[in-house]
Amino acid sequence: MAIIELIKRMFKLAFIKFIFVAGINTLFGYSIFALAVFILKDKYIATIVSTILGILFNFKTYSVLVFNSKDNSKIFRFFGVYLITLSIQLSMLKLLSVCGVVNPYIAGGILLLPISLLSFLLMRKFVFYWKTVNE
Repeated sequence: MAIIELIKRMFKLAFIKFIFVAGINTLFGYSIFALAVFILKDKYIATIVSTILGILFNFKTYSVLVFNSKDNSKIFRFFGVYLITLSIQLSMLKLLSVCGVVNPYIAGGILLLPISLLSFLLMRKFVFYWKTVNE
């Protein structure tokens, strides 16, 4: 019973919720990426497709589950963050390919953590205003 209470308390913290939701979003995004690579046979187009679908899915999960926001007008700033991270991710995919990491599944996996961290930092600064959430 004490473990359940601890878990409930942890999920009241916005950062813990963010990490949990990020895991769900990452699983969703990478699954779409892998499926798109399998179907389309192009890691760049797969990245674009998975990012677009991920933006829509992630906006709702972060807005509702983490930041308790139902303000859909924030999607434009949210989209801006993803446009920045997509540009960096595409560049990094190219760099990894030049460095010999040609398997798109491995390259996509390598980029999961750094791109996720960058997304978090940009979202809390420019989209959801982290400090207002934690007050």
